[in-house]
Amino acid sequence: MKAPWEKFSLPGSAVARALGRSPEFVRTLRQIFGPLVERVDALPPEPQAWVMAEVPGEGSLSAFFRELGKALEPAGSLWVVLPKQPFAAELGFPYRWVDVQKAGLSAGLVDNKVAAFSARLTSIRFVVPLSRRRKA
Repeated sequence: MKAPWEKFSLPGSAVARALGRSPEFVRTLRQIFGPLVERVDALPPEPQAWVMAEVPGEGSLSAFFRELGKALEPAGSLWVVLPKQPFAAELGFPYRWVDVQKAGLSAGLVDNKVAAFSARLTSIRFVVPLSRRRKA
C-alpha cells in the first residue's frame, strides 16, 4: 500500500513548502506529509520545486495564481487545495472548481492532475507548460 503523500509527487531532495492557515488544511497537511512538507507563511525568494497552497476564499484568484506561478522553478509543481463542491458553502468558499482551474490556466499554467486532499478538500496540480520551460 502506498503512503498517502505519494500521489502528490514530492520533489525528491528539494524542499517542499505549503501555504495555508485553515485548521482543516493544517491538520490534513500534517496527517498526509508529516515533516516532509514545511508549512510557511510566505515563500522565500528562490524558485520553488514544489508548493501546496490553500486557495483563499477572498481576493483575486488571478493574483493568487500569478504570484505562485512566478515562484515556481521551471519544472516545479503547484498544488492548490480547495473545498469539494458539496462543502464549499459550508466552508465559506465562493468559487467553483472550474473558476479555480480557469484562473490557473489564465496565469499561464496547465493543470495535469487532481487528487483528494481530505474528505472535504480536493487539490489540483498546476505546472509551467513544457513549451515555456527553458532548455538546460
